[in-house]
Amino acid sequence: MTPRKWFVSACQRPGQPASLAVPALALLLALSAAPARANDLKFHGLLDFTLSGTGPAFDYNALTHGDTPFDAYGLRMFGEGAVGEHFQVFTQGVFHDHSGMYIEGAYVTYTPLPERDLHVEVGKIPFPVGTYAPRSYSDKNPLIGKPLMYQHHTTLLWYYQPSTADALLAVAGGGQEASSYAGPGSTGMPIVDDSYWDTGIVAIGSLLPLEIAAGLTTGTPGWGNTSADENHSKTAVARIGVAPIPSLRVGMSGAYGAYVVEALNEHLPAGTTADDYHQKLAMADAEFELGHLELRAEGYHNTWQTAHVGDLKVKGGYMEGQFALFPGAWLAARGEAMRFSELTDSKGAVLPWDHDRDRLEIGLGYRPERTVWLKAAWQRNVEKFTGTNLPNEIQNLLALQMTLGF
Repeated sequence: MTPRKWFVSACQRPGQPASLAVPALALLLALSAAPARANDLKFHGLLDFTLSGTGPAFDYNALTHGDTPFDAYGLRMFGEGAVGEHFQVFTQGVFHDHSGMYIEGAYVTYTPLPERDLHVEVGKIPFPVGTYAPRSYSDKNPLIGKPLMYQHHTTLLWYYQPSTADALLAVAGGGQEASSYAGPGSTGMPIVDDSYWDTGIVAIGSLLPLEIAAGLTTGTPGWGNTSADENHSKTAVARIGVAPIPSLRVGMSGAYGAYVVEALNEHLPAGTTADDYHQKLAMADAEFELGHLELRAEGYHNTWQTAHVGDLKVKGGYMEGQFALFPGAWLAARGEAMRFSELTDSKGAVLPWDHDRDRLEIGLGYRPERTVWLKAAWQRNVEKFTGTNLPNEIQNLLALQMTLGF
């Protein structure tokens, strides 16, 4: 079984068939075909065509459902509209050959006072941490790939705890390749899973210069609970930001909640339950614009508490720049790093619990028409074998992409 097939099976919960997303997507398509009044749902989409290389660098970009931003084609459908004066609905479906069809988002927004910037979102919502989510779409992302912190799968699982440091270190680096300590097909958790929105409720608003978001989700940023809640805990998520001048925006985000599934209770240390092991995430973000130049950065420090090997930490971030060359054309680059805390194995060796990683992506873009985007990108992935005598593994990926909006 290939790594990308493993991704599809690994994102299923026990007893949950892969076809559950299909009826929901069929409903979305049925709604789009139904007669609509002026204030009913309106539908639009993004169609991506990409020519890229294959191999490990391609697989490094795989998302939780098995699709990647570098797939030969991808279709994303949106449905949104007002229901009365105070309510809006939003749905988002994704179509890829490797992942099939799935619903990424479906929620209702309540605006109590239309003249104020205050909204409450309820349903399958994006995690309100950081600032990348609105820029993750192919018509907003100046490059093709996603940042590591929103995409790369670590070796740690939400449904199986590592029994010893040796067991975890033996498969370090296997989370993205779906080969973890639970065996083949075990895809680990990202820091924030931008492709797997969670169910929850969040209030979002601004009172210039402040920006505020706060709410609760059933799962954690590393693994959303979208069918049945898998433990008795909820995750608190929040972001506070400030925009003192139009060209500058800075903020801090956080999340705290239990990530382990309740089914593991009988295998956990006496006196503990799944609700005692949390993901603790702290993030910082900044954006700055000056003339033709846009600069963005996000950093994070994440901790997963575990039952047998202590706290597993990972930190890192990215810096991204975009420069407008002439009307409709831009040059963009994103550099990033991911660093893991250390464990001591049974022989006394001290090693990172997962493989440190760097990624650099550079690209050119051009928008010949209002709803057409063309991109060319080069991505360099570096997997580091810190603490060993092994050389770094470097994988490169070249890609051309065309996006059509309709």
